[in-house]
Amino acid sequence: MFPALRGLDLAINKGQLISIIGPSGAGKSTLLRLISAFDQPSSGEIWFEGKLVNRFTGKNLLEYRQNVGVMYQDPRDNLIWSLNVLQNIMLPMRYSGKFPWHQKEQAIDLLTHLGLEGKEYRKPSQLSGGEQQRVSIAVALANEPTLLLADEPTGELDSLTTTVIIDYFSMLNQDLGLSILVVTHDKRFAKMTDKTFKIQDGRLTTYHVRSKETPDIDYDEQIVIVDSQGNLRLPHEVMRQFKELKSVKVKINDKRIELIPFHERNRSKEK
Repeated sequence: MFPALRGLDLAINKGQLISIIGPSGAGKSTLLRLISAFDQPSSGEIWFEGKLVNRFTGKNLLEYRQNVGVMYQDPRDNLIWSLNVLQNIMLPMRYSGKFPWHQKEQAIDLLTHLGLEGKEYRKPSQLSGGEQQRVSIAVALANEPTLLLADEPTGELDSLTTTVIIDYFSMLNQDLGLSILVVTHDKRFAKMTDKTFKIQDGRLTTYHVRSKETPDIDYDEQIVIVDSQGNLRLPHEVMRQFKELKSVKVKINDKRIELIPFHERNRSKEK
């Protein structure tokens, strides 16, 4: 059996907006299914607010899933086409214990927050792709989760609509203090997330922390992740620059570790 994720270590602080960027098959969707507790890991642990998610069953598992909103790439996986917008948002609230009038009030408030006033009684098929995704966000937020997981939320959208959706994620993070994890192949998300990880073959390989000084990814300043076994993977940008790189010399200089390109032909010169 081939492991989808290998040695992956990730922490999300409250109120953070994080993106994980990587190609199809890198393990992004698997990671979200594990965090949302729809799948169980074969090894390792998942913790949420000091509690071990792996051990949740019954009521505890249901409460956890209500506390984690999930949004998928295809609106058809988020919405029920036979229900109108308001009914779609209120459906996840059915087991929340809230009175129907409170559910409707909260659903309309979400629609207003997402710029969808007046769309309450339309069916998903009567909305544009961007509007469908905004309704999908509202459905994921219906039970007021503290963590939102988004799987390729702009994968089916054009460039202009993608920019709008990215802006809404940023707004929700700032206005609601919502923790958000977006997994995507769209590098534009890196420009608005607090921290951006790159994933490859089930491993987080590098990350970039956004700041006012460095709002965009600087490929010369990526941080390479070293796992518990001491393994690391050099970024593609490095490998493209050193096309014939097969090995590196590790040199410890004071408190710095230097990786120096090394080739077999250099060995004879050093003797």
